[in-house]
Amino acid sequence: MDSTAGLRDRSGPGHTPALTIRCDDQVATIGPERGEVTLGRDPSSVLRLDHSWLSRTHVRLRPEAGYWVAIDNSRNGMFVDGTRRESVAITDGMTLRLGDADGLAVTFALVNHRHPGEGSGEHTLGEEEIDADIARAGAAVAARRRELELTQRGLARDKIINAGALIAFEKGRSWPHESTRARLESVLQWPAGSIAEIRDGSTSPDEESTRVISTAVATPLIAQTIQLALKSIESAAESLPDPGAADYPARAGAILADLRNLQAVAADAAQNAPGTPALVIALGAVRRHYDELATRVAAAAGAPMGLRLYAARRRASLTPEDTALAAGLPVSVIDAAEAGRPVPEHARGALEALIEQLGG
Repeated sequence: MDSTAGLRDRSGPGHTPALTIRCDDQVATIGPERGEVTLGRDPSSVLRLDHSWLSRTHVRLRPEAGYWVAIDNSRNGMFVDGTRRESVAITDGMTLRLGDADGLAVTFALVNHRHPGEGSGEHTLGEEEIDADIARAGAAVAARRRELELTQRGLARDKIINAGALIAFEKGRSWPHESTRARLESVLQWPAGSIAEIRDGSTSPDEESTRVISTAVATPLIAQTIQLALKSIESAAESLPDPGAADYPARAGAILADLRNLQAVAADAAQNAPGTPALVIALGAVRRHYDELATRVAAAAGAPMGLRLYAARRRASLTPEDTALAAGLPVSVIDAAEAGRPVPEHARGALEALIEQLGG
């Protein structure tokens, strides 16, 4: 039996509703005219979910004739009601879990009206409805307008856009006509089509230029800051007591936690400033220090399971993804164990068995 037949009947032939997607504090509403969109770590995702254990393109959301379908595009999987699914027709109120059965929750709502961004005409939502994509574009317009010291009343006087329409747009309740957007872009000194591009997830032109300048100035400072922090951590590592000392595990664990945090900062900075050797070199130095200290601590008596796992898989040249496959667990569990966070008892047993098989 076709599991999507009921949804098609309710939606009407050929009509695909808009889809509202929520995850933590992120919300987006998309219409079928957007075509296929994705969820994951990739910056182009409709919701960027910045978790290391997620795939860059974890889930694909595709509009069909009368309904939406979610398609797994990951190694760790997507789950509905505790069951891993390769694909599933999205129903109103559905919750999708990413990574494992209790993983990151993504909820969906079907919105049975024409998407406000569809076509070039003006469209206004109900008084209490706010479209997240339109609100993003409206907020960018408001920020640029204030930067240029343009008032809503002045734009209305100059016949750029009616004051009421501008207020509704900046609050995310109204999508202006194409010709109105063109006039706004001209007065805001933006390239044609910028407002629609911001609605679809791009940054505003002035934000982009500011980010390029800021990155060029800040990158050397970030690299220097990472190196200074690393020197401080090196000093702390050199002053560690003998591995047999009672306070050795706690002091070494604190240093490793600092190195993990510094590695996350360095990795994020390097990703946001491609073509910057200083940041990549700094990231490599942090990783090397973490690897050396983690290996030493793992060899000490009573070392935590996560560090013993890390050392064992590094000796075997296994990535976290390889280790997850070997243990039959999600990568998120490997990451949690190595970071010293709690893992389920069944996972702990599987990991201890794997450590023994790897000669740990």
